[in-house]
Amino acid sequence: MLRSKMLFLLLAFPLAAAGCAREKAEAAAPSTPADRPAQVRVLELSPRFVADRTSWPADLLPERRATLAAEVGGSVESVTVQLGEIVRAGRQLAAIDERSLAQNVAEAEAWLRQAEQQHERASNLFARKAVTRAHLLDAETNRDVARSRLATARLELRKSHVEAPWAGSVAARHVEVGDFVSPGTPLFDLVDVARLKVRAPARAADVPYLAIGREVEVTVDALPGERFAARIERMGAELDPDTRTLEVEAEIDNRGGRLKPGMLARVTVTRRELPAALVVPGSAVIDLGASKAVWLVEDGRATRREVTLGPVIGEEVVIEGVPAGSRVIVEGRHLVGEGQKVEEV
Repeated sequence: MLRSKMLFLLLAFPLAAAGCAREKAEAAAPSTPADRPAQVRVLELSPRFVADRTSWPADLLPERRATLAAEVGGSVESVTVQLGEIVRAGRQLAAIDERSLAQNVAEAEAWLRQAEQQHERASNLFARKAVTRAHLLDAETNRDVARSRLATARLELRKSHVEAPWAGSVAARHVEVGDFVSPGTPLFDLVDVARLKVRAPARAADVPYLAIGREVEVTVDALPGERFAARIERMGAELDPDTRTLEVEAEIDNRGGRLKPGMLARVTVTRRELPAALVVPGSAVIDLGASKAVWLVEDGRATRREVTLGPVIGEEVVIEGVPAGSRVIVEGRHLVGEGQKVEEV
C-alpha cells in the first residue's frame, strides 16, 4: 500500500510541475492582436502648401578674371597697387622702363619728318614733270612706312604703362619694383566681383524644370541663414556623360562685396508648387516592393491603403491615393495587421 502511494506521488509531481510551467509561460507571453488593441499614434491629413525644391553644390566665380602680362620688356620702375585693392578702369598699375622706347619714338618722328620732306619735294618735281610717277610713288611709300613706324613706337611706349582694362580688384600681384620682365611675364591678376557667376551641376531629373531667366536661391556656408537671389543666365548644351549633370550658370549681384569667389555655395531651385498637398512622415510609408502603402484607422481598426508618392520634403513625403481627413498611423505601424483594433495615444 505504501509502495503504491509513493509511486503515485512520483508520477503526479512531474505532471503538476509541467502544468505550472505552462501557465507561467502563457501569462508571460505578449497579448495577441485579438486580445487587446494596438497602441498607435495617428496623423489626420489636411491639405497644405508644399514647395518642391531641389539643390546642388555650387562654385562662386568672378564675373571677369584676367591675368595682366607685360607687353614690352624692361625693368619695372614702379608698382602703384597692392593686393586686394579696388581699381577703376584705366588706372595705372605699374610702369616699365621707357627710356629706350622713348628713344625709338624720337627716331621714328625724325624719320617721318624726313620722309614728309622728301615726299613734298617729289610732289613739286612731279608737278613740273621733272620726275617720273614711280619716283613720286616711292616717296609716298617711304612716308607711309615712316608714319606706321612712328605709330608702332608710340604704341610700344604706351604699353610700358600697365593699366587696368576694366574696374575690378587686384587678386594677385606677381611683380616688384626692380624686376626685369619680358613680354608675356604675368604682372597682376584682376577680377571683377561686382557680379559673381554661380556655377552648379544640375541633376538630369531637374533639367526639365530649368530655363534661362529662371530665378534661383543661393546660400553660402560662410553666411549661414542668409539667402541671395540669382538668375540663370547660361545652360550647357549637353549632360556630362560621366556624372549625368548639366552645367548651369547663374549671376548674382555682389556690389556690396560680401560674397567672395571660391566660397562654398548651394543653389536651390523650386521645381513646382503644390497648393493642397497631403504630407506624411517618410517613416509612415510601407514599402511593398512594386508599390507603397500606409496604414489608416477606420472605425477603430487598421486598414492598409496603397498610395502614390510625390516629392520628398525633408523627412516628409507627399502622398496621393487617400482623401483629406484620412487618419494615417505614423507610429506603431509595425504592431498592426489588417483589421487590427487600434487605440490612439
